[in-house]
Amino acid sequence: MQYDEFLARYKSAQRGWRLGAVDAQEALAALRGVVPEIDDARLRQTAAFLIERWAAQLSPEVRERRERAQRIAAAAELDEGDARERIARLEQGIRGITAVSRETDDESEQNAVLALNEPLAQLANSWRADVGD
Repeated sequence: MQYDEFLARYKSAQRGWRLGAVDAQEALAALRGVVPEIDDARLRQTAAFLIERWAAQLSPEVRERRERAQRIAAAAELDEGDARERIARLEQGIRGITAVSRETDDESEQNAVLALNEPLAQLANSWRADVGD
């Protein structure tokens, strides 16, 4: 098997999992089953790394951090208060999400959590423009 074929299967399985259409454990088992068929030994290692990284994302600790960060983001985006209160709440949310991201040493998990800050920062900047800050 060519690595490109494995990668296409991997991406398809992850996409399906994110949409709730694929059971992650079944997909991971199927992917693990094809790793030995990859022609290039170096790329077999890469494939195994991708699988294990995805599996690590399924741990209860990782899920809890992501869910907590999502709750922080949702609270920060509340449609309440004047512009300055909203900016302060958005900034507090950004700090909270950043703190959650620092609870792990896994760079891909950190990046996934920190990605929740981008819309908050954009919203805060928009509010700042409205108040002239």
